[in-house]
Amino acid sequence: MNMSKPVHWLRRFVDRLAIAPAEAFDMCWDVGRRYFFTLAFLSLFFAKGLHLYAHIHSLPLQKFITWSITFFFQDVMILLFFRIFVQRIRWRPLSALCALLVTSTSLIMSGMASANTSFYITTGAEIHWRQAKTFNGDPAAMKTLLTGLTGFLIAEGALLIVTAFVARPIHRVTGGLLHIWASPIRWFLARWPSWMNPLRRLRYHPTSTASPLPDPQVYERIECEDDAGEKSDDGESDQLLGTPTGASSSPPKAVTDSTRRRILVMGFFGLFLLLRVLRPSDPVYRYLSGTLPLSPFADGGHRNSPVDTTGLEGDYEYLTGMSALKPPPAWHWLPDTPLPGFSDWNASNINALHYRPDADPLHIPNLQNPILEPIAEVLSNGRLQIKHIVLIKLESTRADVFPLQNDSFMHHRIAETYDDQTIPPDVEARIANLTRTAEFLTGFPCGFGPGDSSRFGGRTTYGGISARNAVTAGTYTLKSLVGTLCGVTPLVADFATEYRHHIYQPCLAQVFNALSQQPDITPDTEDFTRWPWHSAWMQSVTDTYDKQDLLTPVLGYSEKQTMETIAAAKSNSSHRPEEVNYYGFPDTALREYIRTAIDDAERGHRRLFLTHLTGTTHHPWRMPNDTYEELTGTNSPVDNDLNRYLNTIGFADDWLAEILGILEEKGVANETLVVLAGDHGLSLPNDGGVTPYDNPHVGSFRVPIVLAHPHLPPVEILTPVISDQIVPSILDLLIESGSVGPPAAQQAARNLRGQYEGQSLIRPLVPEQDTRQHWQFSVMNTGGSWLAVRSAARPQFRLVIPLVDDVEWRFSDLEQDPDERDPVQRLSLLDLVETIEKYYDEDALNWVRDAANIAKWWVAENWRRYQYNPETEAKYKAETEAELKNESESKTEVKNQSENKAESELESEPEFDPEFEPEPQPEPQPEPQSEPEAEPED
Repeated sequence: MNMSKPVHWLRRFVDRLAIAPAEAFDMCWDVGRRYFFTLAFLSLFFAKGLHLYAHIHSLPLQKFITWSITFFFQDVMILLFFRIFVQRIRWRPLSALCALLVTSTSLIMSGMASANTSFYITTGAEIHWRQAKTFNGDPAAMKTLLTGLTGFLIAEGALLIVTAFVARPIHRVTGGLLHIWASPIRWFLARWPSWMNPLRRLRYHPTSTASPLPDPQVYERIECEDDAGEKSDDGESDQLLGTPTGASSSPPKAVTDSTRRRILVMGFFGLFLLLRVLRPSDPVYRYLSGTLPLSPFADGGHRNSPVDTTGLEGDYEYLTGMSALKPPPAWHWLPDTPLPGFSDWNASNINALHYRPDADPLHIPNLQNPILEPIAEVLSNGRLQIKHIVLIKLESTRADVFPLQNDSFMHHRIAETYDDQTIPPDVEARIANLTRTAEFLTGFPCGFGPGDSSRFGGRTTYGGISARNAVTAGTYTLKSLVGTLCGVTPLVADFATEYRHHIYQPCLAQVFNALSQQPDITPDTEDFTRWPWHSAWMQSVTDTYDKQDLLTPVLGYSEKQTMETIAAAKSNSSHRPEEVNYYGFPDTALREYIRTAIDDAERGHRRLFLTHLTGTTHHPWRMPNDTYEELTGTNSPVDNDLNRYLNTIGFADDWLAEILGILEEKGVANETLVVLAGDHGLSLPNDGGVTPYDNPHVGSFRVPIVLAHPHLPPVEILTPVISDQIVPSILDLLIESGSVGPPAAQQAARNLRGQYEGQSLIRPLVPEQDTRQHWQFSVMNTGGSWLAVRSAARPQFRLVIPLVDDVEWRFSDLEQDPDERDPVQRLSLLDLVETIEKYYDEDALNWVRDAANIAKWWVAENWRRYQYNPETEAKYKAETEAELKNESESKTEVKNQSENKAESELESEPEFDPEFEPEPQPEPQPEPQSEPEAEPED
């Protein structure tokens, strides 16, 4: 590379900087204007190309080709203004203002384009910029974002380097194009009436030293110089309207734009404008046309009706005006003072409405059915006793790794990572023993032959109810927790906002608290059915992510162990665990806390409801001490991620075995119900997605659900179920096993059992009744963009419904495409229906119509149940952001004041006196422990 020109330019710049700083700015901007215009050019078109690629299947091919050119309209208009702003401008203050605007905006756009590229490569989804503000002030969320920093830096670096090489030709070509587009304006200016000459002089001669304007009659023949004295470097006009850059007596040069070039450029531009005018006014096209700089200000197209079914056939008037909200039932066992989670029964709130399954047009009960026969036999002999309950939410655990089975999709996927599509024997042996605890708990054989017979005391199965076809109520962890622990579908709104709204059913911890308030509940007895309940929350990772620390108390937990409490307790200890990911410690950091919780419960005659959220299986799947086994073959990024993920699945499997061992060690295993449920799945082996964020693939939804007890027979549930059925199933099992003691508590439990919308898993499930299907709704991460719908009656069909205009409708038939390799995706519902009508049978078409229209009613009903109003929520968010900003500014001001004060104190600090002795101070007294705050009634 010839370095003489850059060195020569740098010397000139340094000389001018010393003599005339203003001229140095001119030199610098003379180069920078081309560079930053090109940076904006590449950022815009690269981002738009990625955007269209991500949604290439969202329109029928004919429509996509027809209107594709119009999707660049906003980008072209922005670049037009940018190209005007980077002209040579004589008035230096205006030139400086343009430099500041172009430089800052182009850098911001390049950063956004690089971030979106990195995010798409990592997750398979684009960034929704309207959600980015949610990460403000959330340290855990910022750590999450920083995991993509390497990819961002690579993309940004590549963009900056490429810009340096192509800046001059792109600047020159766009200048030529815009020079031609501006020719009608120049023609018009040349024919202004003579009485407008003063205005023309004012426009083009801001200073008194400017030379006279050439005769307007020759404007059309002028091609002004772009860079005085540097025409060869930039071969097109910089002054697009034909105005001169400075005083010059030289005659105008002949025009270089040939007639053919003008006709081609103006013809193409005319077609471009014509297609834009003719393009239908449809949210689909508006979304595909969105430009990068305006993305953060787009609201995603929220509608008055969350689900838009305009134009879809079908009569669904029976849902009009329907609601499951009715006055709450009268229960004599409730105290006068409302309990947490029971605010609907507040006597002062005479207009309160509560969810009533008997008023729900979609509810299908199954409590009228008898207990499943294998379970009924165990219940009849009285051996099944449930003193304690341990509920474990398994982070990022797919159903097909609990357990990982031979000849399954996951097993074949591992084999594909090897060149000969065959897993080596030593790796096969590791895989065979990877999920033996899951095999033991579910009763589903792995198919790799018998494992170590001594591992579980010679037993082959633990016993319990296991669902083969289960999905989560929400693929966002915190929303999934609400669905599992409260027996509800999470709120259809972005992020964990449930804690600020009306969770419309009492959560399980609150139910146990209500049972503990009944007469004859006392620890002064050996009959554990009369003991009060104690609920405890445990996770080895942080609970500060997205306000989880505010959600947990609303779910009914006053005692918790998290990364923060563990770190505080171990701060001065050499046994402080190592952090394994950006969320916290490995799950095994909780082993002593679990032992202590059981000991305290047994000693104090309390029934323990322990809820544990695992965390080690979360991205980036780090193992303690970075000890990984080789389970996959090739070293591609996706296969490396898959290997790490499977290693953490094996770690979690060993951790579950350790928990079972602790229950045995403490002598409570035969009296403890162990409930396991995945919070969400992961589509990593399917499409490389490392997170369920904005990922509608079915792999993000399928999870294990197990209710395990040593005295339960192994029962396999084949009917499709969802995780909001766990709460009524636990209550049903407690009641039918005689594990609820006094009559008042039994009556309370029976009343509550029938209030939940989900069916009990210990009874025959009813997938369809009187033409009504058992619909199952899953709120997709992060909650406000997509909703997944399926029905137990037609489990092969799956519809993912957009709640905003910038995501697609998605339909799949899992009988034909079990791994969802080729779903139908369209941004328009009518386009989706047209495609389904063409390629699928009438049953699929009718099912899609039912699902879409029922979801339209259901989402509005979901908002009513949570007392959620999008307009109020938007106002609340705006106020919260303002408060956070003021708080941040206040903290900065306080910090600065503290630093200034510290400096002044340091300067005035007295000299050290070796004979000075401080006065004795009283021993510090421990502060009294305050009672936990009353939980919000909503």
